[in-house]
Amino acid sequence: MVYKGALDARLLIRFLERLVRSMQGRKVYLILDNLRVHHSKPVKQWLEQYQEQIAVHHLPS
Repeated sequence: MVYKGALDARLLIRFLERLVRSMQGRKVYLILDNLRVHHSKPVKQWLEQYQEQIAVHHLPS
């Protein structure tokens, strides 16, 4: 996914939705850095709802 501008929670959630959908029922294991948006409340809430489809691991600080 290519985008212009800064990454925000809405855009990250859109990416995550597309990623999960493209995996057709297989679980996604995603490694993220510690960008603030990766830890935002909307993203955390979305990840809680989809924990059966995606697991996120953050790199150490």
